Amino acid sequence: MGRLAEGWRLRLPPGHKTYLVRFRVNGVRGERSTGCSDPEQAAIEAARIYADQVQRAPQKIKRVARGDAPPLLDLISNWLATDSTLDPSTALVWESYGRHWLRHWQTMADVTDLTVEEYRNQRLRAVLAQTVRKELGALKRFLVWCHDRHFIPREITMPGVSSKVTGTAHPKRRRVAADELSPDQIERIIEALPEWSKLPKRRTPDDEPKRFPIRARFRVQYETGLRPSTIQALSVPEHYSPGQDFLNITADVDKVRWARQVPLTTKARAALDAICPPKGIIFGGHDLREAIHRAAKTVLPEAAAKRFAGAHLRSARVTHLLEATGDLPGVQFAAGHRQASTTAKYARPSERAARSMLAKLEAIGGQSANSGGKPNNKPKNQKKKPNDSGAKERT
Repeated sequence: MGRLAEGWRLRLPPGHKTYLVRFRVNGVRGERSTGCSDPEQAAIEAARIYADQVQRAPQKIKRVARGDAPPLLDLISNWLATDSTLDPSTALVWESYGRHWLRHWQTMADVTDLTVEEYRNQRLRAVLAQTVRKELGALKRFLVWCHDRHFIPREITMPGVSSKVTGTAHPKRRRVAADELSPDQIERIIEALPEWSKLPKRRTPDDEPKRFPIRARFRVQYETGLRPSTIQALSVPEHYSPGQDFLNITADVDKVRWARQVPLTTKARAALDAICPPKGIIFGGHDLREAIHRAAKTVLPEAAAKRFAGAHLRSARVTHLLEATGDLPGVQFAAGHRQASTTAKYARPSERAARSMLAKLEAIGGQSANSGGKPNNKPKNQKKKPNDSGAKERT
């Protein structure tokens, strides 16, 4: 490895009134004018110029030789395998991030402050900013791991993503925002679903075909407001036992790793008890898009039915619970949102909710908070009566 920053010295050429600073950074010589004729001021300015030059080229200060750098694929694989703090689902997501890194870099010699910034800008032109923030967070953790094991001589400066930056939405984005739907519409969609799947064909004469519940699955999903990934992972007796009035959500089945007990409605308990197996997975993972689409077509207009997805039951439930109760902490807990701002993103405003709000206002008298609920019929310009205490003649 070549020599790194080697310091600076002042020089006053013949016939010049101002000092020059001569320096060498990473083997490259440079010279700048300090603009100062006083030696003390020139020394201060020379130190500033030198520090600026060192900072401007950080990716050239300590660069790993390409022939000595291990392949990036090997490092990513070792990192995911040896980091015991990663749960399996997170490791799978970060493995997908690693595939993006491999398209941008081949070895650790290619990973510099400058190329990481280029990576950020390139990804912002392809995906949303929130995705880039997650990728950079994983990349930072990976590079710290590499530095601790001396695969890179110094930590890489990780660029940020401004909150004002939105990134780029995928042109064929599969997920669409949920429409605002009434409780009656959701109820009719669920009732239009088949109770069970069709029996599959026998593969062998001894093969016992199995079917799975459909309507109960979406009933429980709507009544609880839980994520589809959590619903499909529920099992007996880890998360539910017949007659239980709550779901025991464990950290491994929750997206934000929030272990908690979610209370169940009467409808949710009835649906679970009707199809609950003696032991094992209750619902499992199945492709139910066709079933939910057929049910939505019987209730919604054609355009809305095409947009509707089973995952939209979650935003519908959050909206309906907030409309009915106004209990934000309770809804937030049931949905599994650590932040109230996340719950607000799921709520869908509607004319129905506005009319319901006004009806509740009229039911309590429709008075402003300042009047305390009592009408104020006192004329504005009425003069105050004088205090006649002691006005009578004393005898």
